[in-house]
Amino acid sequence: MKRLRILVEILKKTGAWKILTSFIGFVFLDALLIFLIDPAVTTYGDALWYCYAVISTAGFGDVVVTRPLAKLLSVVLTGYGVLVIAIVTGVVVNFYTELIQRKKED
Repeated sequence: MKRLRILVEILKKTGAWKILTSFIGFVFLDALLIFLIDPAVTTYGDALWYCYAVISTAGFGDVVVTRPLAKLLSVVLTGYGVLVIAIVTGVVVNFYTELIQRKKED
């Protein structure tokens, strides 16, 4: 439980909590926009699956967007995903550094 409190503290101090929650919201919004814009994406679930493939850079290819605006949304999502992954990496390093520092103090 102590580790969870430290992690939450780091997320709040760095502002990463806001970035993570806004990213999750953006993924759902991006999927909705892609679903509404692109006729090749037939369900909202497919749009979410497509967004997952974009974020993970797996690019499965089973769902493909065809409209330019949907492609632009995909590019923005990719950039945002890379940024969030970098921030999460920094938070994890900060978390373990803080754990080690607090162990030394105890």
